[in-house]
Amino acid sequence: MWLNGSMSRLRTSAPILGILLVAALARTWHLSQNDYGRQYYAAAVRSMMESWHAFLFNSFDAAGFVTIDKPPVAIWLQALSAKLLGFSGHSILMAQVVAGLLAVLLTYLMVQRTFGPRAAAWSALFLALTPVSIAVDRSNNTESSLIVVLLLAAWLAMRAAETGRLALLCGAMGILGIGFNIKMGAALVLAPVIALTFSLAWRDRPILWHLTRQAVAGIVLIAVALSWVSYFDLVSPSQRPYAGSTKHNSMLELALIHNGAARFLKPKAEPPDTTTPVAAPIPASATPEPDTVAPPLPALYDDSPTGFLRLMRPRAATQMAWMLPLALVGVALAWLAPFTVGATSSRFISAGIWTGWLVSYWIALSFAGGPVHTYYVAILGPPLAVFTGIAIAGLYERWKSGLLPRWGLPLLAVLMAAWQSYLFFGQEGVTDVTWLRWIWLASISIVLACSLLLVARPNLARLAAVSGAAALIVLPGLTAASVVIVRPNVAVPIANMASLANPPDARQEAIRRLRQNAARQKLVRFLTDNRQGETFLVAVPNANVAAPLIIETGLPVMAMGGYLGDDPILTPQALERLVTDGRIRYVMLGGFTLAPESTALDAIGQWVRANGRRVDQRQWSLYRRKRDAPYHIRRGNRWIAVPPPELFDMRPDGQTVRIGAKGN
Repeated sequence: MWLNGSMSRLRTSAPILGILLVAALARTWHLSQNDYGRQYYAAAVRSMMESWHAFLFNSFDAAGFVTIDKPPVAIWLQALSAKLLGFSGHSILMAQVVAGLLAVLLTYLMVQRTFGPRAAAWSALFLALTPVSIAVDRSNNTESSLIVVLLLAAWLAMRAAETGRLALLCGAMGILGIGFNIKMGAALVLAPVIALTFSLAWRDRPILWHLTRQAVAGIVLIAVALSWVSYFDLVSPSQRPYAGSTKHNSMLELALIHNGAARFLKPKAEPPDTTTPVAAPIPASATPEPDTVAPPLPALYDDSPTGFLRLMRPRAATQMAWMLPLALVGVALAWLAPFTVGATSSRFISAGIWTGWLVSYWIALSFAGGPVHTYYVAILGPPLAVFTGIAIAGLYERWKSGLLPRWGLPLLAVLMAAWQSYLFFGQEGVTDVTWLRWIWLASISIVLACSLLLVARPNLARLAAVSGAAALIVLPGLTAASVVIVRPNVAVPIANMASLANPPDARQEAIRRLRQNAARQKLVRFLTDNRQGETFLVAVPNANVAAPLIIETGLPVMAMGGYLGDDPILTPQALERLVTDGRIRYVMLGGFTLAPESTALDAIGQWVRANGRRVDQRQWSLYRRKRDAPYHIRRGNRWIAVPPPELFDMRPDGQTVRIGAKGN
């Protein structure tokens, strides 16, 4: 009997165990190619490992000069992973891999409760193979942690609506508050869905009963959401880092403006491009003219027109919506399920939560006029996967019981073939690859042939349905494979099957990285050899220049202008005091920047040039160039000229500079 019970549990668990294995392989295979992921966040993790003060205040550097542009919870998890496994790119990225696997497991368990094991298995499988889900789970961006928190909140919300228990509703809202401390307002989109579902599930109760519970849950949400933000802002600015990416040194401003209203209001200027930095001296014979066109890179911002159809365009839809027609059928079946004989209210509640998730985030991303990265659509992965799983299970049950019209599956197969063809031909660079076109033709032909078999040969319906379903997974599978096989832009990861045919030149990429590493190591050797107890190894214009130095050394590096280099953190007088106090000796100006038009550091640059001694480039750089030689960086698809990097010694004789010196 014990053996029979064990075998039964094994058979029951086998589908999700297999799905988790597939998900783990997709998220860990060749993961080392992504290095540290986004170096900006990886540097913060290294800093937090060096200082509890930096950990508590989410500081970019170990000395606590400036914070990163996100709240701390997801970065804390990465720091804990690095502390446990040792600091490395692998340990940082594993935090997101684990979060991705948890999301798959939670999706399975949540769907199993209300729609059965078959729908749960398909839902988990589709989430495991969603291209953008794989992309973000292999990066150190915060989406993976946010999705897990939203799933936990949705689960508690379902239980709260089923039981009417205030504690569960408060728990759901409290978890959303934790989500606010992962990605601020992005987590709160689900709050109205949870509140509305709870009220509709108990609509026969008095209005006072509802108001009381919603008020208490709302207070819990606000208290948890603003706990860390309030603590940060209440601490004296002299005792904490500057709030990065703000103009007034306020974490609440970061939540309301930079990570809030700015995401919805169309910016006056084009948002800065966060493509992988390419900044190096170029031989004169190969130096491009300023503002000339560079070879195209994949679009990383979704700058398409806002509106309900925005996410149905190939740029976004290829990331998460290859099965959209099937998912829409799943929405209909999910809402029909509560009205079937023997159905419980839990199905109605579950359908409400999943539909609200899908609709609310679809609207938010569709109408956001500010800078929206394409990978943000990962937030839609769970509900789309759930409705796809419900559709497959529901259609199978109806076909088996004879309730499905004979033309139903063939028509759906034709719609799926048309939708996937639209997405395939809408991708940039895909149609130029012959073998990809042949794969598209083969997969779509199989789908259409199977749809004909479903009509002409009912006795082969099972074989036709399985074969057609397998063919429909081919194109999204190739898209997902693109971020596993080929290194994506690690800062802004998106899937694009065209990269399978045009991978970066491995030899050139290896040479470029070797040169970058050698140049960085020479700079680090010079700075560490000449360090005389200063707090900061060096002060540099922005966090993108500072990040690799922090990762390399673990020492504090001052990003004078924050992430982009345009935060009003320092004045010449403040920098002078830091030099006088012996906290800074070396200052770097110029070089790579994501905000080349910014003038925030102009006054500081004037003071540094007036009071410091320019260090001979041969001492700290591998490159030999004249002081006024052109220096170009790639910004998006253009080469633009920026001031070359220069290193200044502010205490060349080991003495403090004179207070009130020229240029102050």
